[in-house]
Amino acid sequence: MLLSLKNISLNLGRTALLDKANLTLEAGERLCLMGRNGAGKSTLLKVIAGEVKVDGGEIVTAAQGLKVTQLPQDVPKDLDGTVYDVVADGLGEVGHLIAKYHHLIAEGAEDLSELSRVQSALEAQDGWALESRVEAMLSRLKLDGEVPFASLSGGVKRRALLGRALVAEPDLLLLDEPTNHLDIESIRWLEDFLLDWHGTLLFITHDRAFVRRLATRIVEIDRGNLQSWSGNYDEYLKQKVDALYAEGKQNALFDRRLAEEEVWIRKGIQARRTRDEGRVQRLLAMREQYAQRRNLPGEATLVLQEADRSGRLVADLERASFA
Repeated sequence: MLLSLKNISLNLGRTALLDKANLTLEAGERLCLMGRNGAGKSTLLKVIAGEVKVDGGEIVTAAQGLKVTQLPQDVPKDLDGTVYDVVADGLGEVGHLIAKYHHLIAEGAEDLSELSRVQSALEAQDGWALESRVEAMLSRLKLDGEVPFASLSGGVKRRALLGRALVAEPDLLLLDEPTNHLDIESIRWLEDFLLDWHGTLLFITHDRAFVRRLATRIVEIDRGNLQSWSGNYDEYLKQKVDALYAEGKQNALFDRRLAEEEVWIRKGIQARRTRDEGRVQRLLAMREQYAQRRNLPGEATLVLQEADRSGRLVADLERASFA
């Protein structure tokens, strides 16, 4: 067990994005997180990354010092400097020292006292080993460290951000729509790279081909719960259909029983005098269970029509407010 979510609850207004949800991640897995838009997929990644606090439950890790890094869905707008700077930034403060040393050497530093200060700071933090890790990452991702980050295409920017996420050698890598803005060649390169990477991967994507090639397990957010589906994407689709069919049958049986009990409770005076109190309590419990049930969202059908402006007054509002 690498990481475990136990009875996690997270509310957004009146909506429970997570309702006592449970999930366990094992080392070396590649999990795809699926669910409808707005179900809370990106929020769950932020929970695991420690960026969002939950309302209840606990997150348990296998050992102290679990390293979690992430590749965001969108390229941050505040990144500047060279590709080397961006990749080294994944190492935090020591990464900033490494980048500074790199620039001092590249520019032929005249201030030897500053160069000596940076060298001493790097030695104190085992910076030389980390510097070689930055160089190795640039080589592995086929990136030119001297190129300004802002000048890169969207696909190469995401490759540099992947280097920033991986240079810290994380135990768990979180990817939110990693194929966004990538061409087919870049997507294939990313798939090959991640298949050779030995860490644990949790990712969100709408790219079904990406899921089919990478995922070893599917985890779905469905009405506040986390459901795990073993096997690949095609097996998940088959299991999901069977599960929805079984849920529909169970709900239909429950609804029929509830309707029968509602008819019974509404009988005449004689029935109310002789009714079983235990049966009344069971009906009240069934009503509560029905009220708490979260049904699948329905499908909306919209018909839009255009018409010429009539010139007639449609509405006249005074002191109107909206909240």
